Amino acid sequence: MASSSSSSEPSDKANVTVAEVEKPVSVLKSPWEKSKPKVGAAISDLLQGALLPCIPVVIVSAALLTLVLRNRVDLDPGWQGLQAPVNDHVWDDKLQNWVLPYSSTGFSSAYLVRYNPATLAAIASWTSKILPLITGTSMAVIAFFAGRRILEATNNERADELPTPHQTSLLIKLLQTHTPKSLGDVVLYRWQNHERLAKPIPLVFGALTSVIFFTLLIGAVDTWFAVSIKPVNVPVLQRHNNSLNSYGRDFDPTMCGSFEAFEQRACPSNGSASCGYPCSIQTWNYTHGGRTWMKQGIKGAQEAAETLLGNSGHNVVYNYSSQDDQEHFYLGDAAMSEELDFLGNTTSITTQCRLMTQDCQIDPDGPGFNCPGYSSPSFTYPGQVGVDPEMAMASTNMSMTGIQFFEDPDHQDPIGFGNQTTDLFGLQNPMHFVTWSKGFPPVDTSTDDFANMTRGNYLQLVNGDNVFILNCTSTIYRTVYAWVNGSILDAQQGRNGFYTSLAPPAYGAIYSAPFAIDTALGHLALQGAAALAAYKTKPQDVADKFANEFSRAAMALTAGIMTPMPNMLEQSRNNTELLTRVPKAPLFFLIGLQAFYALASIAVAFLAILLTRPFEAQQVKSRLTVDGLAAGFFEAGPAQEKAIGDVDELYDEHAKREEKGDARHASKIGIKKTDAGGWTWVANGRERKATGNA
Repeated sequence: MASSSSSSEPSDKANVTVAEVEKPVSVLKSPWEKSKPKVGAAISDLLQGALLPCIPVVIVSAALLTLVLRNRVDLDPGWQGLQAPVNDHVWDDKLQNWVLPYSSTGFSSAYLVRYNPATLAAIASWTSKILPLITGTSMAVIAFFAGRRILEATNNERADELPTPHQTSLLIKLLQTHTPKSLGDVVLYRWQNHERLAKPIPLVFGALTSVIFFTLLIGAVDTWFAVSIKPVNVPVLQRHNNSLNSYGRDFDPTMCGSFEAFEQRACPSNGSASCGYPCSIQTWNYTHGGRTWMKQGIKGAQEAAETLLGNSGHNVVYNYSSQDDQEHFYLGDAAMSEELDFLGNTTSITTQCRLMTQDCQIDPDGPGFNCPGYSSPSFTYPGQVGVDPEMAMASTNMSMTGIQFFEDPDHQDPIGFGNQTTDLFGLQNPMHFVTWSKGFPPVDTSTDDFANMTRGNYLQLVNGDNVFILNCTSTIYRTVYAWVNGSILDAQQGRNGFYTSLAPPAYGAIYSAPFAIDTALGHLALQGAAALAAYKTKPQDVADKFANEFSRAAMALTAGIMTPMPNMLEQSRNNTELLTRVPKAPLFFLIGLQAFYALASIAVAFLAILLTRPFEAQQVKSRLTVDGLAAGFFEAGPAQEKAIGDVDELYDEHAKREEKGDARHASKIGIKKTDAGGWTWVANGRERKATGNA
């Protein structure tokens, strides 16, 4: 019924003949010869295609760079003398172990920013979220090139360069849908039909592939950027041009003005003789039984005692393990902490011992012992210089320790032994000494370790008490050290933060004197060292423990004659500063991709202006749409033959009526089953529907 009604009714659509369709020049060219091109739509599409991709890129990149660079924290590297060597070279034989860390860190070079990392990641992600929404503007510019090629092929009657209906459908989908599926449809068509694609299709296919690829790549780099930025605790350093603290230590000039010169005073057992005393010892006189006697003690004993017992508010004995496995003990300030790095000077001492009990002759029932080069009258003899050994011995039932210093490492020449000598202290560095202990047993004498110690004569019994004898050497150094982040600068790549030079020989007398005169503090320190060493179960452990405790005590007993010294270099440190680490690689890779995408959009739009005659190509472009296809198929009338500014102008239903009561009405589209069992589109006018002829 619909078909019969259509044939009886006059219509402009029915007047287009096959001959006219086969004359592309007259059909496509004549409308533009008769109507002035409308340039507004072409300009609008080109400007949108050029500028819309640029706007989010410029805004996001500018915002991101502004926030990063404005809030960047330029870390003070600190003084060169307080810097640890850094190794930036990371390599692993397995590729994944080398690559994967970089995916989360963004390589080693980075900005440190005082800004919220979540905000930076959110701003960076805007581009990857917006670009998929404006892909159509980029493809609209590509449509100018497609329209120009179709127009040129039509005008030049090159039918082999024109698309088939199916290819036209694929072309429209590429220009309109902007999805990977439309790309897949083209590939499938080419694979199934083995037909040459018309010129515009490879062009549009390549353009859409590039747009999708760069959109996905920007999204991937954006994800990399978001993953790699993270908050980190960064040490923030601030150099001090003038030192504000005095954590170094040196002899107090008021107590040790000339440390190499001994002060001459009366000898301990011979008041008429003169003996030299180092600056670590003080003497005083007292009266007893109508006679004046001299007493010796440690100078600055109060501070020495508090330092020895760990109770000082000013001085602390620290230790440092050197690269040659020696333990250096040095005097530092109690205020030393992680908050201040500094380069300071001090004195350090290191001691090495070995057990020599097995080399000595010990009478189980006698009081003394004989070792190579030295004989002691008794284990209870403390080794006090300048006195008769018989007068210095204690009761045999007491736990005792003793020490004897020597001029030589072979122990042939004891220093200060007996009451007739006037050379009480040796000017030597290193210091050689023998020390002994009586009455400090191990914890459990029933263990195999104790049996091994006694079997090897490292421990022996005297009057039921365990005894051991040690051969030791102590070396004193003038020391400069770098205190960084709460400890001595770590030794790396041949550099370390502990620099030593052998101290003058007079240092040996100063540091040995508190032990040699058998002061209460010196004897207490020796007993503490011996007690701690005695509980070790292996020979070398006994020796090492005593050596370390002796060094600690020797350093503590001189604390009273030390004075603080200004730091040579110093810098304040804040280890709790929370900054955002922004790796440069993903940041600039992301900005570079965005800039490339934006510049490519501008370049393509500029080429479209130069190469496509956009005001003509716009007319073809408007028809390479679903709107153009629908209007051309269902309303092939005058609206199709004139230049348009908007695709809506292709439809008769939007044509302006010249006067009220115009008889033209919009077509209605339906679908009808054919006799062959298929379906075909049908168009019915309103008048026909209104009169009941539909």
